[in-house]
Amino acid sequence: MSKLGGERHAVQQPILNYACEASSAYRTQDGRRVVFELGWEYVSPEDALDLRGGETGLVFRDIFVSQMQKLNPGVVDHVAAEDLIKRLERIPPTVEGNLQAWEYLKGLKTVFVPSEKRERNVRFIDCDDVNNNTFHVTDEFRFTNGTNTIKGDVAFLINGVPVFVVETKASHKVEGIAEALDQIRRYHRETPELMAMLQVYALTHLVRFYYGATWSTSRKGLFNWKEEVGGDFEALVKAFLDRRRVVKVLTDFILFTREDDELKKVVLRPHQMRAVRKVVERAGDKRRRRGLV
Repeated sequence: MSKLGGERHAVQQPILNYACEASSAYRTQDGRRVVFELGWEYVSPEDALDLRGGETGLVFRDIFVSQMQKLNPGVVDHVAAEDLIKRLERIPPTVEGNLQAWEYLKGLKTVFVPSEKRERNVRFIDCDDVNNNTFHVTDEFRFTNGTNTIKGDVAFLINGVPVFVVETKASHKVEGIAEALDQIRRYHRETPELMAMLQVYALTHLVRFYYGATWSTSRKGLFNWKEEVGGDFEALVKAFLDRRRVVKVLTDFILFTREDDELKKVVLRPHQMRAVRKVVERAGDKRRRRGLV
């Protein structure tokens, strides 16, 4: 019998359950009603392994090929989509490679279109209509680079591409978050090929829910996820997994900067995300012509 607050049944399984719900409505502290759009599709570890073509695979190959053709009609065909997988697999296992992966997600990378004899940007994610994307979640994500093997607790993929991982610990572990962060650091050391693809990670042991940017694993770069709907575990997880929010975080709220020729990466904090959203809404309000940022 598992312990009360055990990792698998009390933490990891609820995350999977919440992610697969269609949607959830909550009231914010000021009385507003918000709806979190979820609807991630669960894929078992065995099926995920088949979709990846084995433990060395990174993407859900068939899903990726199908989605690339759907999102890039006339630009990406089956052959070009397969070539994109090879390009992803050749990304350097470093923070520089992570930047390249992010540029793919942002739609900044190109493919050559023979019929037009020119390069065209390739869209990995439809940011305008999130329903055009596929959202999958799987657990026990086992990956090997031939030397080291790791097993991420919960992995999330958009259009077949792994974008973030959640590391869970049992709630009775006082140092659960620290242990989870040590796991993420180990993943970077031992399987950097996978971490070059992932953009964000989250850590939780039921009591707290933290997140950070991959390739930024210092404790000060770890942020406490807070949401206006309250602090209970279910609300926090669902707010974090809202599909529109995830797309926004990946494409708008991650920053790469260079300081003294060193590439660094950050992800915005919750209040910064809210501030950006409010500034954009305010700027788009045609009834108001003045403002201070």
